[in-house]
Amino acid sequence: MTDPTHPLFGRRFPLLSVFAPLHSPGHVLVAYREQLVLSIPLLATNLSPSRSTYPTKLTSPAVTELISLAEQYGVLSCPTDLTTSGNACHHSSKRKSSRTLPRFSRR
Repeated sequence: MTDPTHPLFGRRFPLLSVFAPLHSPGHVLVAYREQLVLSIPLLATNLSPSRSTYPTKLTSPAVTELISLAEQYGVLSCPTDLTTSGNACHHSSKRKSSRTLPRFSRR
């Protein structure tokens, strides 16, 4: 346990399994005493990816400066006029899509 706010901080347990879904923090199952199993948040262990100690915040002035630099160096390929939308950045393909999918043989 590496999270100092967790009640079991500093303790070590035999690892049974790890559940780390893509869109949630996840948890680990550990053996505790004779026949007990504990579910512990993955973030409270040393198995979680390291967290940034310096969180960043994207501010309006930072975005404005980034856009200005991108325009200065010609990085932007689309107009930045926010009063219009739609086909300003539409790039059409010369090849038309087929209307039906090709048939595949099944064996």
